[in-house]
Amino acid sequence: MKQEQRFELRPARRDEFAFAESIYIDVMRPLLLGLNSWNEAARRGALRRSFKASDTSIITLNGMDIGWMQVSERDTDYNIAQIHLLKEYCGRGIGTQLINALLERARREGKTVSLSAVRTNRAIRLYERLGFRVIEPDATPIIDMVWDPYGPPRS
Repeated sequence: MKQEQRFELRPARRDEFAFAESIYIDVMRPLLLGLNSWNEAARRGALRRSFKASDTSIITLNGMDIGWMQVSERDTDYNIAQIHLLKEYCGRGIGTQLINALLERARREGKTVSLSAVRTNRAIRLYERLGFRVIEPDATPIIDMVWDPYGPPRS
């Protein structure tokens, strides 16, 4: 039986942008290179413009920083703007636990949860397993996904 990882979230500080950026670049570069869509200067600039320490948590495990997550709260939605782990901590269930906790909070509040992901990101399978659905299946290279606390819309 897989043992649940014990991790903590702590508020990010503005001076931790370099930590967040290095993980972001390590994760995004291979995904976008595979789609011939990598522009490092543009990616760094976009992250610099969108990074908000006030919406960001650093993920720690046994006192060590292993990743970060940025969630923006809106009136009717939580947006997972970023969620990244150091490569050696991927696939251990940490992302699942983080997202499930957010989904439970959103369920209690009657809010949706949205995110965007590179079409080739293996995390998309996780998002789908957790109940997210793709909004525009033909979009590329980035797809938008949403989770609805009331389930998929009825036709």
